[in-house]
Amino acid sequence: MTMDRDRLAQVALDALTLLVAVLLLFPILWVAVSSFKPEGDILAAGLIPRALTLEHYRAVLGEAAFVRALGNSLIVGLASALIAIAVALPAAYALARFQFRGREQLGLLVLSTQMLPSVAILVPLVVIMRTLELSNTLTGLVITHLTLGLPIAVWMLRGYFDSIPRDLEEAAWIDGASQTQALLRIVLPLMAPAVVAVATFAFVLSWGEYVLALSLVSSTQSKTLPLALQALFDPYSFSWGQVMAGGVIIAVPAVALFLIFRRYLIGGLVSGGVKG
Repeated sequence: MTMDRDRLAQVALDALTLLVAVLLLFPILWVAVSSFKPEGDILAAGLIPRALTLEHYRAVLGEAAFVRALGNSLIVGLASALIAIAVALPAAYALARFQFRGREQLGLLVLSTQMLPSVAILVPLVVIMRTLELSNTLTGLVITHLTLGLPIAVWMLRGYFDSIPRDLEEAAWIDGASQTQALLRIVLPLMAPAVVAVATFAFVLSWGEYVLALSLVSSTQSKTLPLALQALFDPYSFSWGQVMAGGVIIAVPAVALFLIFRRYLIGGLVSGGVKG
């Protein structure tokens, strides 16, 4: 009797999980399918399209402004990811390995920055970027995106450093290696899952960021993909198909990165979040 109850409870839980997954995935699937529908069929009932077309993708990718925004997003995303890794690695190593006064307080301060919504720091960032004459520049966007991704990158990498035994470095020191050599030759190769996870996180965060970009960028030359997608909502020539196609184009890199690096993402995030 108890076994039947457990089995029923498991079946009910599986059914509930499946229902939640369907509810969460349906809007994404609807957007993806609608991007291939002719304009007149998008708002028609039914998910299965009566005809397929690539006209929306051709129209979107035929826009010079959208293609330029695609390149800008790629530049800003890659730069944000690389700089976040370059800065977060030594900072996380110092927090994990060095003993100094206020170390734990500093770590908590880094993490506490994630408790503030981006809107809370929006005005100071805009003022600073305008004072430095970095508004409407990709450099300004990279700097502002780092304010969001760098603190969590430091915290995640610190957790992974803590999970690596100090004995490995001490053994390298005994063999004559310096602390830097032990870090580069022993520790960093073990950090590959965490580095991939943090770099992917920083790239995706920058790739899809909208609020800061909207506040800092008004020039067509420096717009990123979210801003270019917003521009598709033209009240005089609005096309649902092009909006759907633009949404799919924005989503594809994030999905592709997850599928390619999912093993590293899961391992890196779990190690950085739990062991830290």
